[in-house]
Amino acid sequence: MSDRATAFDRMMNPWAYDENGELTARARAQESARTQLNSARSSTGTGFSADTGALTTAAGNAEQIHGRLTADGHSADEATGKVTTALADWATGKAAKTAATNWDQCVDALAKTIGETSQALRATAANYQRQDAALRRHMTF
Repeated sequence: MSDRATAFDRMMNPWAYDENGELTARARAQESARTQLNSARSSTGTGFSADTGALTTAAGNAEQIHGRLTADGHSADEATGKVTTALADWATGKAAKTAATNWDQCVDALAKTIGETSQALRATAANYQRQDAALRRHMTF
């Protein structure tokens, strides 16, 4: 089992675990990309190098999370709207409306951050590739 398999992670990411509490194949692939990104090193073990493939993979994973969050994060809106309308004169209806509004604001803020992170990862990978290409052009004799 991955070091990621904590009770908190299972609660926050139920889609990532199967019925036995093990990471799904998709989640393992994302875990692998995260590990690659976190442990990017030069092949000689000295200096610094960036694994642009790992950055691009992480960007793709962030885009998938962004898409799911945008869709799944608002999946209860219609049902909550019905509750708030049906119980409009009750404290429960007002509380449900407040909770739904707060939830949507949090989901939207998180989705925005993840979308920006994905773009930043792609831009960083592209910048490393451009810089590497420029260095190679200037260093060839």
